[in-house]
Amino acid sequence: MNLNTDADTNRAILDSLSDGVLVIHRDGLIKMASPSFRRMFDLPRGEEDGEEDKVVGRNFHDLFLLSEGFDEFTDAVLTTAAERGEARRQITQIRTGDEVRFLTVTSTAIDTATHGAAVLVVVSDITEIRELRETEVRQAALIEDQLSKLKTAYRDLESRNEALSALSKRVRTVRGGATLFVVGLFLAIGTWYLRPLDLFGGVDISLNETGFEDISETVRPTLSVTPQNFSSTLDLRGTLSPERVMDVVSPIEGHVKEIYADPGDVVSEGDALVELDTGALTTELRQAEIEHIRARDRLDELEDWESGSEVVRARRALRRAQVAGDDSEQKLANAQFLISRGLIPASQLEEAERAHESRKFDVEEAERELEAVRAKGVGESLQVAILQAKTAEERLRAQQEKLTMSQVRAPIAGVVIADEGPQSKPLTRGRAVTQGERLLSIADMDRFSVVTTIDEVDLHKVKPGQQAWITGPGFPGLRVPGRVDHVSQRAVRSARQGGGSQFEVIVILDELGEDERNRLRVGMSAFMTIVVYDRPSALLVPISAVEQREGKKWIQVLKPDNLYEFREVETGLTSLDSVEILDGLSPGDQIVLPQ
Repeated sequence: MNLNTDADTNRAILDSLSDGVLVIHRDGLIKMASPSFRRMFDLPRGEEDGEEDKVVGRNFHDLFLLSEGFDEFTDAVLTTAAERGEARRQITQIRTGDEVRFLTVTSTAIDTATHGAAVLVVVSDITEIRELRETEVRQAALIEDQLSKLKTAYRDLESRNEALSALSKRVRTVRGGATLFVVGLFLAIGTWYLRPLDLFGGVDISLNETGFEDISETVRPTLSVTPQNFSSTLDLRGTLSPERVMDVVSPIEGHVKEIYADPGDVVSEGDALVELDTGALTTELRQAEIEHIRARDRLDELEDWESGSEVVRARRALRRAQVAGDDSEQKLANAQFLISRGLIPASQLEEAERAHESRKFDVEEAERELEAVRAKGVGESLQVAILQAKTAEERLRAQQEKLTMSQVRAPIAGVVIADEGPQSKPLTRGRAVTQGERLLSIADMDRFSVVTTIDEVDLHKVKPGQQAWITGPGFPGLRVPGRVDHVSQRAVRSARQGGGSQFEVIVILDELGEDERNRLRVGMSAFMTIVVYDRPSALLVPISAVEQREGKKWIQVLKPDNLYEFREVETGLTSLDSVEILDGLSPGDQIVLPQ
């Protein structure tokens, strides 16, 4: 490989190291992770696998604190970050899948020109060395047991030698020499196996049969557990917005005639904002008046239908038909008299009969026509006329009311805000507007809110009613209290590659004084600190005092008889150097601290 630059050389050195190297920036972001470190923690290889690097750039909290099996490692790193002292070296245990590894973790707080304040972590895998050491301890114990048995056998042999004093001196000398040779051989073997091995860089680790540190015969520092205030906060960044914004819409369709308030103007409730042209409305009002008059006349006509012209004409037609019928009947009677006297021919009688029959049909037709004309003024026709009259009257009233809406006034007091939607158009004179179209908005500046978004990872921490504090670069020295008012139930921005979904959070500021309101402006950036957890009487212990065994957490507690005992505890939230104990400890308990 051609190493053209110092960066290439450094990367080549890191790739060749068997020890893992990790660099964490002061803001918690991972800046470097060597291939050996990734293999030890079973992390994605990134560029080696031809994939996007999913380690560098991630937050240390998200990658390690939220993962099971890395607690001792994260405690060591966080302690170094909090103390920022000399380099710390510690033996930790991690679990990746079903495999348990023992590591020596050397962590140092550094300041670099490239990354600034950071924590350098060097990790060595001593799993095999530790297993060899444990095997060595077991073998040493076995040899010591065998040596003890050998010594007992030797003493028995000496007793027998004294009982056999009658034997020759040479036999006793030979047997004694052989015995001393055997004893010396086993002592040499035991000394070889029991000699100290400096495998852990000077760290004194004494292991008992369970594999945990035995402190029962050593003096360890202790700490009295006392209740203290413990809180956790979440820092977010948002934008100042008015608590209430009311849209002002056009009440009628028309054109903008005058504009009395511009964006940014402060207005009072009822102040004129916009005046609309009513020329088209006047024409529509006249047409509505004509329709109303016609509908009223039609209704009046039907309500006085019996005296109306149609009924009168139908009655006259019936009367004429009746008169004609009477006349034809008289003619028929005359024709019958004359035919009986033989004065007229039979044909004239027949003609009179046909004429009378025709007149009878005319009377019946006129009667049916009169009934039909009378029916027009009652029933459904009258109901339709009543409804048409009411409709015309309502339309007329609506047009009259629209004429009174030509001046658009402010519904509340506040600051005028221009409509800035994606389909918005500038409000200018002569512009055509439709009924219901938004013209501008009024922001109530008596109360402010801060609108921000939160990642789905932290969503469960934030709830309505939590205390919050607002600061910002635009109003230095001002720290305004507020409360969480709304947490969105639906993501406002879906998850993208490398990130989670975002949810909207709104914090309402407490009532402001006049000076505070004058310093705040809509659209200013604001930093909010939300108190997501607050416990005034929490029991806190150092992170290093908590041990993990078999999936449980234990603390060494000093008993009244100056003996130590392991007590199982339940832990809560963790800070940089302390962890909250929810159950298992009481105020006043003396816990044992690591040396």
